[in-house]
Formats: sequence, C-alpha cells, structure tokens
Amino acid sequence: MILANIKDAEKYCALHPKFKEIFDFLKTLTKDSREGYVGEDCRVNFSGAFCDTADQNEDGTPKVFEAHRDYIDIHYCIVGSEGIGYADIERLTPITDYDKADDYLLLSGDCQKLILREGDFCVVFPEDAHIPMMKGVGDGALLKAVAKIKVIK
Repeated sequence: MILANIKDAEKYCALHPKFKEIFDFLKTLTKDSREGYVGEDCRVNFSGAFCDTADQNEDGTPKVFEAHRDYIDIHYCIVGSEGIGYADIERLTPITDYDKADDYLLLSGDCQKLILREGDFCVVFPEDAHIPMMKGVGDGALLKAVAKIKVIK
C-alpha cells in the first residue's frame, strides 16, 4: 500500500502505465466535481456526494475487509478525511469465496488504520486488504473518488 499526497503523485507513475493518466484526472477534481472517468482498463468513480464515515456498520457490526485480484484501487480524498483499515491478506480470514465477476473477496481480522486527509491518496494493491469509509478526523463528511486500474499480468 502507498499513502501519499496528490502533489507527490508523479513519484509513483512508473509503477503502472495507467497511473499518470489517473493521477492527472484526480488532480482536476474539486468539491464540485461529480463526473467520473473511463479509460482503457481504468476508471474513476465517486463514492457519492458527501457521505458519512464510520468505524462500524449501521447495525453495530464491525466492517469487513475487501481485497481485489484483478484491479488496483486508488482512494483519493477530495474533501474531509477518511480512515482506511489495512492488513496484508495473508494475516486475515476469508469470510466469502472470491467473486470473480465483481473482483472482491471479503475477509475479517485485525487492522491498522490509516487516515487520508484532503489531497491524500492511497494505492491498494491485490495483497492489500482494506476497509474504506472508516471514520477519519472531524465530522465524518467525506467526498472521495476511487480509481480502478487493471492489474498487468
């Protein structure tokens, strides 16, 4: 996992041929942006307009990890802050079978928590299980974008 600020994104462009394209788009986003982006083997979606973050589900159960095999995620915080739970998938217990059609596996276990603040992003590789939308700092209002980039095999 990489945690950095968008002003330093150029340092990471050599890691994947689509990173520069995605980072260039992310840099254009503002609190008023709502249009996503679709490129070849990559896309950017908004997690909705302003949404709330929380460390548990509404019913009080713990949130679970997700992991991907076919896509790398870039979570980008536009407004507010977001906690991202993180753990290596080897340290977790699967609670579902891998869903190839939607590229996800759900897992449970202990996590470390990273905080994304405005302008920060994290790159989540297939070995990085993550829990997005956890409580950051402040009131919990968040506007974010998530990029999905196909893994080169």
